[in-house]
Amino acid sequence: VAFIFLYSLHQFVSLFFRLMDEIFHRNHRKIKIKQPVFIIANPRSGTTFLHRLMALDEDRFVYTKYAHTFFMTSSFVQFYYIFRWIDRKILFGIISNTLDALDEKFWGGWDDIHAMGFNKAEEDELVFAQQMMSVGVMIPFPYFDKIPDTNFLDNEPEDVRNSVMDFYESCVKRFVFRAGKNKTYLSKNVMSTGRFKSLLQKFPDAKIIYIARHPYDSVPSFASMFTAMYKVPDTHASKRAWAQLGIDFYKYTREMQKCISAEQFYELKYDDLLQDPQGTIKKIYTHFHWKPSEIFLERLSHEQARNKSYKSAHEYSLEQYGLTKQQVYEELKDIMDEFGFEKEF
Repeated sequence: VAFIFLYSLHQFVSLFFRLMDEIFHRNHRKIKIKQPVFIIANPRSGTTFLHRLMALDEDRFVYTKYAHTFFMTSSFVQFYYIFRWIDRKILFGIISNTLDALDEKFWGGWDDIHAMGFNKAEEDELVFAQQMMSVGVMIPFPYFDKIPDTNFLDNEPEDVRNSVMDFYESCVKRFVFRAGKNKTYLSKNVMSTGRFKSLLQKFPDAKIIYIARHPYDSVPSFASMFTAMYKVPDTHASKRAWAQLGIDFYKYTREMQKCISAEQFYELKYDDLLQDPQGTIKKIYTHFHWKPSEIFLERLSHEQARNKSYKSAHEYSLEQYGLTKQQVYEELKDIMDEFGFEKEF
């Protein structure tokens, strides 16, 4: 009941902002989303880390913060800027301090899993959840095994795919129009593994960055993260279904290289990103023929120094979810061998 109420309220407010766009920001329709960048990977594979590092290149990229993703419209971005100015110039930071307190209350327990906050760079999955075409809508409910329809947009009928992607493009245009119309849209979205063909159909000049992490680590971590609020045993069917989705995502990534040119696609390993973030990003820039600015390199160096001692305190095992290393290897042998991931049994 609470979900239905909040969902309906969100739809109503979203409609209000979209109507405001038609009155005050009508030129959003003229925006062309050129060569957008999508960071894709299995969940818990370093996408957030890479996204937030690349977002430091503010002269090149425009990206959504968590607050933006609730209502991806020009009007909401305008309200965001107005309230930020009022907070800084008149209220002496009261609003930002309140949001920081709310961040700690709502997301503090996730800091070592997936650091979240209203002013942190975040994926745009809420746009798909708004259309009920996101696995995220099942996070509050332990019935994920019963409703698989939202897992792979690419497998949906063409009219459904077109409708979802038209709405997504509209949201991106509205956001970019006010947030940075002369910049490249940068998105990271782990759930877009199941919709990358749809993304390429809508944005044929898109660039995709894919991060590969050892399945023995990412699959149970994925299942744990998205079932954290379930009060059911690890062997519950819904938790097992999340783990299986992680395996299915790995399988589906092999389709990426069949659908995109080498110039538009860059593949890297999670361990390489953690060991040398700055070097990894320089390789990405070289591949796509981007020239990093000195300001960006300085920010990148500072951020790398700040995070060099990071180590997750969470450990997960496949066995928690009724899987074994041998089972996973048999399903993902080609992928694991390609990346040089040890089978460990």
